[in-house]
Amino acid sequence: MIRKLAITALVAFAALVGPAATKTASADPAPEAKKIKVGTLAPKNSEWGKYFSAWARAVKKETNGAYELEWSYNGSAGDEAGMIGGMRSGALHGGALTATGLSSIFPSVVALQMPGLVDTWDQLDKVRKDARGTFDAAFDQAGFKILGWGDVGIGHVMFRDPLNDPDHPEKGYKKPEIRTPADLKAYNTFYISGDAVGSKFLETLGISSPRAISVPAILPAISGRDASSIDVITTPAIAAEQLQWAPNVTHVVDMPVGFGIGALVMNKKFYGELPDNIRTVIETTGKNTSELLTTAIRAKDQEAWTELMRTKKVVKLTDAEKAQWQAKFTDLRKVLKTEGKIKGDVWDAVTKAAGK
Repeated sequence: MIRKLAITALVAFAALVGPAATKTASADPAPEAKKIKVGTLAPKNSEWGKYFSAWARAVKKETNGAYELEWSYNGSAGDEAGMIGGMRSGALHGGALTATGLSSIFPSVVALQMPGLVDTWDQLDKVRKDARGTFDAAFDQAGFKILGWGDVGIGHVMFRDPLNDPDHPEKGYKKPEIRTPADLKAYNTFYISGDAVGSKFLETLGISSPRAISVPAILPAISGRDASSIDVITTPAIAAEQLQWAPNVTHVVDMPVGFGIGALVMNKKFYGELPDNIRTVIETTGKNTSELLTTAIRAKDQEAWTELMRTKKVVKLTDAEKAQWQAKFTDLRKVLKTEGKIKGDVWDAVTKAAGK
């Protein structure tokens, strides 16, 4: 597997430094590279990290060493809200963000990953293409440049073995397998800080004070067995694998919940002040990185899901149980619009594009 990933990264690097970028390269090498500081929650040795490292090498090569992407991996630049703050203050120039971070810039971007909105990657591509102009304009107005869109994977519900709950009023009570949305109420649930969709979904289930935690806090929480622990996560298989959450779950639910999205963004002012030829290098290689990474992540997410189905107990939902989830997803999408979590024009555009 390591050899396969290394080969993939080399291929990516070759594609990133294609002729389109070479034509815009700086003519004279700089004695010392100017740093473009970018952050990500992804570990350096993750699939995302390998492509980000390849992008950094491409930028350095195509600017003849004049500029270099300096990545802060594994949340070392802060959680996504912290990274956004860093970009606004100038301490950070850009970052690879999931929908949680992107929504700190333009809240309505979460429309792209509303549960039950799309059923396939092709459908997501269509929705995102149709709405791209709206999102680009909104980010531009907020002071950010989108260099390329990407994916995080297909979300599934995963949970730990439903042990007896000694604190339950009913003696000998055992948590049910998660087969319907109502079953979530028996578990220690959470939503990622800043995730308006996740928090609102838990509220629609009657969980009045859902708990928020950051992405770096998920691993210790899912590993523990105390009052601060969690025992259910909704995440793409690749994220569960590469962030080391997977060893701590015993069950996976076979129904996709939603499609996770992300994007490469940069502070618009900083980006605009770069020399024209350097901007062209950044934009060209950034776009190529997004496209290559999208293809890789979709394939790796499927591989990770296949492995989870092999090693965990798979909860196969009946049609009636799936209908209960879809009904809740439909209710949630409507609430996100009526409560203003997603702007009406954006909600209308993505639901129309998705055929919902």
